[in-house]
Amino acid sequence: MPRSKLEKYLNILEVLVRRPLHFEKISYKANMDCRLLKRYLNSLISQKLVEERPSSNEKAIYAITERGLAVFKTLQAQKYLRKLKNILPIVEEANEVGSLLSRPNSELEES
Repeated sequence: MPRSKLEKYLNILEVLVRRPLHFEKISYKANMDCRLLKRYLNSLISQKLVEERPSSNEKAIYAITERGLAVFKTLQAQKYLRKLKNILPIVEEANEVGSLLSRPNSELEES
């Protein structure tokens, strides 16, 4: 299933949370085409979520900013809450089934 734009941005931020990286390494770790990655990185830079830093070997290094880290944490929390929202009805149903199964057979026959 193709990733949404938001998932692609989140994936780039997730790669950079661990440590600043060169462009090629981000492309590899985020599993993203270089042309597409350049466009997404430029957008993240313009939003001040990622910054480009000079490096000793003439290749730029990209790093997540404090603002980027805050956005990343917020998006991760929202993703987690969406997952919980989908799981909660299943858990409630399992609890109901569990309580029915824990009743003695005589109680179930009377119901």
